[in-house]
Amino acid sequence: MNNKRRIEVFTAGCAVCNDTVKLVRESVSQCGCEVLERRCPENECCAEGKQYGVKVLPSVAVAGQIVFEGRITRAQAALLGK
Repeated sequence: MNNKRRIEVFTAGCAVCNDTVKLVRESVSQCGCEVLERRCPENECCAEGKQYGVKVLPSVAVAGQIVFEGRITRAQAALLGK
């Protein structure tokens, strides 16, 4: 059974989004969390993003719930590993 916490980062592939993915991966590298990047096409959110109600890119979801929208701080990213 896979009990890893799943963290999804919805991105548009821009610099801010790429920085967010990198920051999330660095912050949770020791906790064993699974980080998935969900790349959304320009001006449209991907299917998973629509299900979660993503309105802003980047957005970070944990266990299917949006927890952060927009650029996140290092302190916010650190909370993802707890």
